[in-house]
Amino acid sequence: MSLRNKIIILILIFLIAIRAYNIENPFSTNGIDEGIHLLQAKMINEGYDYYKDLNGDQSPLAILIFSMFAGNVMICRYISYSIFLISTLFLFLIAKKFGKDVAFTALLIISLDFTLLKESRLASLDLFSASMLCFSSFFFINYIERENTTDIILSSLFLSLSTLSKIVPSFLILFILFYIFILKKKVKHGILYIISFFIPLIFILLIFSPDELIEGILLKQTHRGFDLYSKLSIFVFISSCFIYLYSIKRWDIKNEKIMYMLGWVSFIFFPILFQGRTFQHHFVYISYPLAILSSVVLHEKWNKRKIILTIFVIFNLFLAIFFVFSTPHDLAYDVGREIKKITEKKDTVISGNPLINVVANRLAPPNLTNLARYHYPQTTLNDIIYWLEKNETKVIVLYYHLYEIDGLKEYLENSTKWHFYKKMEGRGQILFNGIKPEFSEDRYEIYIKSFQ
Repeated sequence: MSLRNKIIILILIFLIAIRAYNIENPFSTNGIDEGIHLLQAKMINEGYDYYKDLNGDQSPLAILIFSMFAGNVMICRYISYSIFLISTLFLFLIAKKFGKDVAFTALLIISLDFTLLKESRLASLDLFSASMLCFSSFFFINYIERENTTDIILSSLFLSLSTLSKIVPSFLILFILFYIFILKKKVKHGILYIISFFIPLIFILLIFSPDELIEGILLKQTHRGFDLYSKLSIFVFISSCFIYLYSIKRWDIKNEKIMYMLGWVSFIFFPILFQGRTFQHHFVYISYPLAILSSVVLHEKWNKRKIILTIFVIFNLFLAIFFVFSTPHDLAYDVGREIKKITEKKDTVISGNPLINVVANRLAPPNLTNLARYHYPQTTLNDIIYWLEKNETKVIVLYYHLYEIDGLKEYLENSTKWHFYKKMEGRGQILFNGIKPEFSEDRYEIYIKSFQ
């Protein structure tokens, strides 16, 4: 092994270690999405139906897996962390097909990817789905090389698991079927691919009906509106991972492995960019192929371009060390422990940050597990008041979108049943609002039902 690759391995070991350091306090969240999914996982574990009761609006697989652990924050984050590490091994094996040095460089690049660093410290549906897509791509590239039926089956199964975790990779199916049926004219292999793809879906259909899946995964997404400003997240992605710009070149698509890599990027990137709302964490899907393609380009003129890799490594090592070691304590833990002290396990808690429910081990009203700003159907004042007047609801924590619901705070202040208990404030996590990174200022206002 060359000295260069030995140095890369040492850097990788260091990155693996700091990636898991202080993982209970991620330096950046994906909004309140993680809390929503973990609370829903917890409530599924308690017997609630994801679509009928909880009004779920994502593919169910990753959430169902999280539900096996009752949405436990640390366990689910370590699941993401572990799956990411496994996916980097598969990426290494894919890149190795272009040369061992290319593989080590691609591994170094993906380990420094700022978006993946952030997401691998969260219970992230996007990372879970993107990792499954990486597994699928490894087997499909094997199929390109040797046209083995085992590879086509495994590739299809993992792509199905990826899609059942989040719908985004479904667009890549079009490219794959075009490749098998039209370019290669392997009709039997194409039919085998389709059959294999539907096998995991059969097991999901034992839990949910087709109508629930179609409405939850597809139809509800069409109501989330279009936000052009959120598209600026692509510049945050590119600025930290500027080395990916090397992957933009005129490629020889006669090389079918390169053609697949470009299809992997294109059939994921454009649907992500043109969906209603696009955030930085969505780009984890294309980080894997971009890391490989960039590494291939770097090695075409290694002596001239290795300085770019050095700059990239130094820059992103600094980002990783700075953000991981400067991350503030997540105030949600303190609020969650406070809620646990003043309630009993049977009590219901409404919280603008669902992570608090998970930490406190308290359920939420089933139709109020998702209090995101852009959720369908939108949460109304009447929805909340209905549950505030229920006897089992003992605490409401105003945070994020709950502050924005007109009339809610006035209702609480004028109510004879509810009184203000405590305000808890502190520095929050770094958020990427379009192109602008900023630390949030977390403010939680706790109201408790009067004991009469």
